[in-house]
Amino acid sequence: MKLIHRYVWNEFINQFLVCLLGFLALGIGKIVFDYNDLFIGYRVTPKLLAVLLVNQLPLLLMDIIPAAALFGVILFLGRMLRERELDVIRTNGLSLMKVMIPVFIGVLLICFAAFFWNDYVVPSANHRFEVELRKMSVKQDFPLFRENVVFKAPQDRFIYLKKVERKTGIIGGVLIIETGSKNNWPRIITAQKGKMQKGVWELEAGMVHEFDQEGALKSELKFEKMELMMSKDYRGFISEEKGPNEMRTTELLHMIDLYRRSGLNIPAYQVFYQSKFSDPIISLILVFLAAPLTMMTGRNSRWPGLVLCFLIIMGYYTLQVIGRTMGVNSIVAPWAAAWVPNLFFLVIGIFLLVITERW
Repeated sequence: MKLIHRYVWNEFINQFLVCLLGFLALGIGKIVFDYNDLFIGYRVTPKLLAVLLVNQLPLLLMDIIPAAALFGVILFLGRMLRERELDVIRTNGLSLMKVMIPVFIGVLLICFAAFFWNDYVVPSANHRFEVELRKMSVKQDFPLFRENVVFKAPQDRFIYLKKVERKTGIIGGVLIIETGSKNNWPRIITAQKGKMQKGVWELEAGMVHEFDQEGALKSELKFEKMELMMSKDYRGFISEEKGPNEMRTTELLHMIDLYRRSGLNIPAYQVFYQSKFSDPIISLILVFLAAPLTMMTGRNSRWPGLVLCFLIIMGYYTLQVIGRTMGVNSIVAPWAAAWVPNLFFLVIGIFLLVITERW
């Protein structure tokens, strides 16, 4: 049994690595092709080109590992079927499920490694890639300031900041509208400048405006310094911006909580958070699907199996793109956007595996 399992694993891993290298070469070519105009237009140096390519490789690996696992199973099982090796093994009483145990376990370990790779390496690489692209687009380093920042805060506050210094939290042109008062009209606080601290904002050179029931100005208080208590640290809004694909799971959870407390619903962060867990197990699901399909099509010719590979990959990623688009636009729940494609193909794979075992 151990000898058979070792043989099956070696056959799979050889095909898997060959497919992985092949898809990696194609992926690098696609990256160069996609950004061809940018590379030529900005006349990037070979060093910068290498930096951009290296920072795209982690994400590229996450995309091609499932395809390599799928092709690896179909290629090695197809060969064993055509050369009658699998028939000999199964005459000894081993079912397809038992034959594939080392592959399932190995791919499961690859999925665990992929999760940590996707959570630690991919976000930082994506961020470095985006930083370099933005530098190229503006032909200068990142500005130290953000301008015209607007968000809703707890305690019925709407906040506008004309300018924010990213690293220090110093703010300028502050406008705060407090709608939680008992009057019909909100209280308005303005300040020339200030500083964002955790739990408190220090405002300077400002005015507090209050209105009566009819909307007329009731009082106007000028202040040199004022401390405004805030229930949350909002420096996350003004730090160097990252997209959801540039964040780790902990950062995504932080942003989800931050926006929820601010009265905002940004489903993109929730969709990408769910995808952190759903994406790494794609390989295992496709292996479950590939094994029985190969048994049905791989004996006579390798071409039906390869065609099925392409159809499965295209079908899966089409569902994934549609699901995420619908999730980001709040058409479906974030968990459904990330998990439904996986569940759909997993059910099909298990169903076909059960049918194959009864042959």
